[in-house]
Amino acid sequence: MILYLHGFASGPGSTKACALAEGLAGDGLVLVRLDLTPGPDGFERSTPSSMLAIVEAEIASRPGPHTLIGSSLGGWIAALAASRNPSVERLVLLAPAFRLHERWMARLAPADLDRWRREGGVEVHHHATNRPRRIGWAFFEDAARWPAFPEVKVPALCIAGRRDDTVPLQDVQAWVDRTPGARLEVVEDGHELTGSLERIVSLTREFLGAD
Repeated sequence: MILYLHGFASGPGSTKACALAEGLAGDGLVLVRLDLTPGPDGFERSTPSSMLAIVEAEIASRPGPHTLIGSSLGGWIAALAASRNPSVERLVLLAPAFRLHERWMARLAPADLDRWRREGGVEVHHHATNRPRRIGWAFFEDAARWPAFPEVKVPALCIAGRRDDTVPLQDVQAWVDRTPGARLEVVEDGHELTGSLERIVSLTREFLGAD
């Protein structure tokens, strides 16, 4: 089974998810696109732990082995799931958001963090619904509980953009360097990777043995 995990403030209907579903369907492979923040207020209440729980429940409900494809935050969650679930046999990580808590801590001023904590939430642009939504302080607190670089022992394909200004390429490289069986493919693109969809589909098909 192949599961797709979307990124922060995104959803299962994202451009990358749709491109991969279409590309893999031609090989007879079904991509199950999970909603990591289900419900009308699922995003507002979400945390890395709640997202991981959704993935692990899906893994437990279906026979393995499993392949996880994750984008950005979903890539980090996929790596966390692989570090905890032996039925995960392969990973495809697209601009995976390693060091999530540390990067948010570095990018937000102390006053902004304090306001987020006091008010219980902060407004961000939600790409899937194309409107502002609030993410709870629990998301930031919970992110600190999980390893910045999950320890993974299965083959992993990482695709990252050289011009990514959200997740530095060196963070992805650092994870690949410490992960046996992982390889990094660098594309001339930014964090969204929307200019590299054909390359992503081709590399993924090859990695999954479809090419």
